[in-house]
Amino acid sequence: MTPARPPRTQRELQDVLDARVRAAGPPGPGAAAVAVLRSCEPPRFAQSVLDFTATLDPAAAHAWLADFTRTVYLAGDPRNLAVRLPPAFTSADGEVAWYAPATGRRRRALRLLLRPVSGTLPNGAPPDPYTLRVPHGHAPGRWRLTVATDGLTLQRYLVHLGHTLAEALLTGVLAPGERIAVTHVPHLRAQPRHPAYLRVHEDVTDTARLRAYTCLEKTTARDEQ
Repeated sequence: MTPARPPRTQRELQDVLDARVRAAGPPGPGAAAVAVLRSCEPPRFAQSVLDFTATLDPAAAHAWLADFTRTVYLAGDPRNLAVRLPPAFTSADGEVAWYAPATGRRRRALRLLLRPVSGTLPNGAPPDPYTLRVPHGHAPGRWRLTVATDGLTLQRYLVHLGHTLAEALLTGVLAPGERIAVTHVPHLRAQPRHPAYLRVHEDVTDTARLRAYTCLEKTTARDEQ
């Protein structure tokens, strides 16, 4: 297991955020993906992020990453949209549909038809641990994704989790077939010195400060015992 270190300072968190901006390159066209969720069970949603991201062609993937994997989360039944507004990807159980990053009338139509996701985390508590698999491959790697949930609404949880998984896959951090053990804590008090991905955004309780919300680190089978 990678040695942990004390929580990062505001300067260090700003450096992480600045590095993410530099890595994205020139700003994209302002495109956003759209996720339509019939239910908001975190394991189902998280797996759908990986499955959808893996379907993007290189041009769409590059444009989405340039726009910081911007995503709109809407509550609705994908089955009711299949004919009028067919999605680019639907989860195997039909509970989550994704629309590829784009702008224009189609996205506006979705936002007029459906309401944004809102509410609290299921059961009002941090989700139980769950495991994800990156699609389309057999790489043996193992990862731990820790999500800090204190103060998060359901929508904010989806935002931070979605950004982390999509960007880690688009930037090549995650390989097809690897497994990700997702766990939850109130705050990321201790973090590895060199995480593969650290999601930093403004603090929900003090927007003048930054906070780390997710931490992705490589593990081994021994670490998970």
